[in-house]
Amino acid sequence: MIIDLFHSSYNSTYSIKSGLLRKLKVPAIIRLVVLSLANVIIPLVIRLSKTPTSSSANNYTAGPVVTLTSFPQRITNIHLVIESLLRQSLKPSRIILWLSKEQFPSLANLPKKLLDLQSKGLEIFLTEGDLRSYKKYYFFLKENAGCPFIIVDDDIFYPSYLLETLINSAQKHPNTVCANRCAEINKNKPYREWSSIRGASLEPSFNILPTGCGGVLYPANSLHPDVLNDTLFTDICKDADDIWLNCMAYLNKTKTMYTGRNEYFLAVKSLGNVHLHTENVSGSNNDNCIEMVGDYYSSELGIDVFDRK
Repeated sequence: MIIDLFHSSYNSTYSIKSGLLRKLKVPAIIRLVVLSLANVIIPLVIRLSKTPTSSSANNYTAGPVVTLTSFPQRITNIHLVIESLLRQSLKPSRIILWLSKEQFPSLANLPKKLLDLQSKGLEIFLTEGDLRSYKKYYFFLKENAGCPFIIVDDDIFYPSYLLETLINSAQKHPNTVCANRCAEINKNKPYREWSSIRGASLEPSFNILPTGCGGVLYPANSLHPDVLNDTLFTDICKDADDIWLNCMAYLNKTKTMYTGRNEYFLAVKSLGNVHLHTENVSGSNNDNCIEMVGDYYSSELGIDVFDRK
């Protein structure tokens, strides 16, 4: 698969050990070239090849759906993300894209390349209001309470083994949140200083924060009922859905495991694109949300939801 080739090439640059090459920023330059070529060649290969159809015929009983959301700045190229999900080694049972009617009043407002994927199994739903990043899971759980699901971001060329990695991990560790990209929770440090977890997979723990960029599998009935309290999460955890979902798992006594595949993913470039990462990490939104969520549950339940020792 062409995405796997570029993904592997991109990640290999992080293994360059030469101090001189690093000083000359050669790895960074190579990554820029690989990323630029990927955003030209991958769309071309996708356009010239046949798109598979989503299927529930995989090794995971009643396989979870893949659910995601998007917004106007990324909608032009989100079909490329969907294409990468349709080309997985283990096919998703469903792929659902949730969009706000405030941004897209009707399906006619969407790109043809995206609409064409409906014939391959993509489901598109237009929702009332705009819960921003929370749309990726909120409306699915409202309609399918207690069902497993996988969340992904809307700006990544996903390698073909992404879903298989999550599903295999879930088979080995049932009733556990499984994630490819994770950080170690440390309430005594600001979020940007939380250590990214790399290397071999780890046993399930309460001290792991998964991030949606790498794909996260939430098993059935793994989240606290407050996960659907939209008045609450839009007030105390705006735009920080990773933090909110992790707290909902913790409150429901559901552990998280790191799969051992924390890799650097290829971004799908879009004109005028924006990233929540800048505001959440660099802009300290995550720290503010951690403080507010912590204060709320300390007051309501008498526990510190970020004290995971």
